[in-house]
Amino acid sequence: MEEKIKIIFGMDSYLPDVDGVVNCVHNYSLNLHKKADLNLMVPKHKKGYEDNFPYKVNRCKSMHIPIINNYYGFPSQDKKFKKVMDEVDADIIHIHSPFNMAKYGLSLAKKKNIPIVATFHSNMRPIFRSVVKSKWIAEKMVQRLGKLYNKFDEVFVCSPIVEEQLRSFGYTGKVSYLPFGTELEKCENVDKVVKQANEKFNLKEDELVFLYVGRLMKLKRIDFILDSLKIVKDKGIKFKFFIVGKGSESKKLKKYSKKLGFSDDEVIFTGFMDRDDFPLINARADLLLFPSLYDNFGLVKVEAAAYSTAGVFINNSCAGYGVTDGVNGFLSKDNIQSFSEKILQAINDKEKLKEIGKNASRDIYIHWRDCSEKLLEKLEQIVKEKNAKN
Repeated sequence: MEEKIKIIFGMDSYLPDVDGVVNCVHNYSLNLHKKADLNLMVPKHKKGYEDNFPYKVNRCKSMHIPIINNYYGFPSQDKKFKKVMDEVDADIIHIHSPFNMAKYGLSLAKKKNIPIVATFHSNMRPIFRSVVKSKWIAEKMVQRLGKLYNKFDEVFVCSPIVEEQLRSFGYTGKVSYLPFGTELEKCENVDKVVKQANEKFNLKEDELVFLYVGRLMKLKRIDFILDSLKIVKDKGIKFKFFIVGKGSESKKLKKYSKKLGFSDDEVIFTGFMDRDDFPLINARADLLLFPSLYDNFGLVKVEAAAYSTAGVFINNSCAGYGVTDGVNGFLSKDNIQSFSEKILQAINDKEKLKEIGKNASRDIYIHWRDCSEKLLEKLEQIVKEKNAKN
């Protein structure tokens, strides 16, 4: 397109709250703001927080929701915000969460007579079930989301497995595959970073290190990892397991770790980790452990792959998509015994594990630059097709 495409991104939570979806939208925006005329629609955060981004952010009225510990937007109730967005010139709207901002985005797209698309990021089914405690009610909520997605011109997913999940919500429309990546550059000298990590985290060269990165929430199944590592420990294997992140399950997990007999030297809860230290911990880890069935992608596997670190995932899970067992990672059956056996298999041959880590770097790694280019091409294509029809 000769002129820059004018894009509006919308979502129900945003920085400084952080999760995989926020990370995705922020990196899209960082990579596209010079190539596109970009506006974001997101909720206001607490007083005193100021946006300092190289792209335009428009904030609407919001409320802090304790259960998710995020600020949640109410764009339709914000007259000032709606007036601002009415005046924003746009070619297309791209929504990243299926709640209030999605509904508002649909009405805005209709008013502007422009296409609107969405990315299907999260499997809400297990979240709804955990909140309402009723499969029947949760399923009704899921099907309601499916009806909402059917109002979009197109929905983006990251894999065929996620498309299947989206279809189970009742979505019948057009789907395109777009990858997710990392802002971390692929490391060409992992050994150098490993030495820095040993100094930073006070580790010996021959110490075995396992890693989990993400929110500390029940759906992430960190207790599953601890149960598996208990089996590994009982076989006489010494290791350090770094749990990087914070969340609602932190206290429970620390108690559970102690109950299983782990010391503070064996299981290390780092809490929030500065992004500058992510290269160090990813490079130093011998193995990423990520048995989540909740995540539709799992950005952590791409981050680990940037430093030639392989992971253990659950077979046929969305998080494990793109992993070939024993080639560029490890796939376990969905039980503790199998997961522990895969860990043991991985660490049994250190040279083979290094080779598999290099293959992960080759097969799984992708930078947000490339992901953003693919998104830009797709959005431009949709706008062209819409204009041709008009």
